[in-house]
Amino acid sequence: MNKHGFTLIELLVVIAIIALLMGILMPALQMVKEQARQSTCGSHIRQQLLSLDIYAQDNDTKLPVLSINTGWLQNLTVTAVNHMLDSGMTREMFFCPSNETHRKDSMIVWMHHMTENPAEYNNYWNGSRFINYDRNDRAIAGYFFILDTVSRDKTPITRYSSDTGEKVWLYNTQTPRPSERELVTDITMGVPQDGTMYGYQFGHIASGGLVRSGVYDTTSHLKSDEEPRGFNLGFMDNHVVWQPWNPPRKPELDESGKPIPRWPGNGPDCFW
Repeated sequence: MNKHGFTLIELLVVIAIIALLMGILMPALQMVKEQARQSTCGSHIRQQLLSLDIYAQDNDTKLPVLSINTGWLQNLTVTAVNHMLDSGMTREMFFCPSNETHRKDSMIVWMHHMTENPAEYNNYWNGSRFINYDRNDRAIAGYFFILDTVSRDKTPITRYSSDTGEKVWLYNTQTPRPSERELVTDITMGVPQDGTMYGYQFGHIASGGLVRSGVYDTTSHLKSDEEPRGFNLGFMDNHVVWQPWNPPRKPELDESGKPIPRWPGNGPDCFW
């Protein structure tokens, strides 16, 4: 019998076809993975909404507002965090699976306001809840919390013309129209940077105290460092929706084509 092997040209054609198929399939697979992470992230937000509702029920309808305006929306009081953990949450539920920084360095982020020395983590965290803390101590989570301060002195939230209602900081659960009141959202933040698609860097936030530990914060759902993919929005009535990044409608753009933040804070500009 005559045996006939593949020629070099045939092998190259097969390899080229395989490479072409991989090039087509890999982005689709990455999108499927991201959609799964978005769904998990939305479930985390829903659990946080329920836990915050339980907190309010146990505190005369009051939400866990901060004693000071920190300029960052990821802060929660440690007292509130422990209450939420006691209601059934875990530390992992405070972080978005799409956020690469938080997946890699979540413990550094979590403990930053308690101590910046990893050797001291066990002095304040026993693996399931915080210990040895003061009432106003803070933890950093992987989401924005649209909460007011005790003195209710935060700069107002920017309202876009496409919004259907007002935007307010929340301090209790008695606010009218709870289905319109955003309470927990994905992190979407950026720092101005010339030459980028929207004039912002969204993927490498070199500001805040985390940088001292070599940690650069980031937007949770990204197409690239220059463009967010979108974000989950969790409302006071416990429903969660996905909002694509969709300029110039949301966010609106200024005259130069740069996105207008919901809140500038004292650090990166915040969008939702």
